[in-house]
Amino acid sequence: MAHSEATAEQLERLEPLFAGLGVEPGAIESAPLSGLRTERDDRVADLQDPVLGDLVEAELGRAIERLDLTKLETLLTLADRMDLPDEVVAPLEQTKTESGIERIQELPA
Repeated sequence: MAHSEATAEQLERLEPLFAGLGVEPGAIESAPLSGLRTERDDRVADLQDPVLGDLVEAELGRAIERLDLTKLETLLTLADRMDLPDEVVAPLEQTKTESGIERIQELPA
């Protein structure tokens, strides 16, 4: 629940950026994310032990957080190169801080 609430807060914070770009926020599909989901589904389908299924879900969560962090770092690099104003950069920085490696390491192994 806490992760879901934090994600909702991050999305709210980023909505003005989408509005400023004239883009409607929505679900983002990417090859890496799709691949992670497929890998998870394949692994979970083969498992009979719910504990092992939980481990696979935790692994997927960590991988998605790493992917999110990489995307945020890319956006911040672009914002820096484009010399975008603080009202664009600050929400990205805050989201990166909240989604940082410390949070990934807190996820259950």
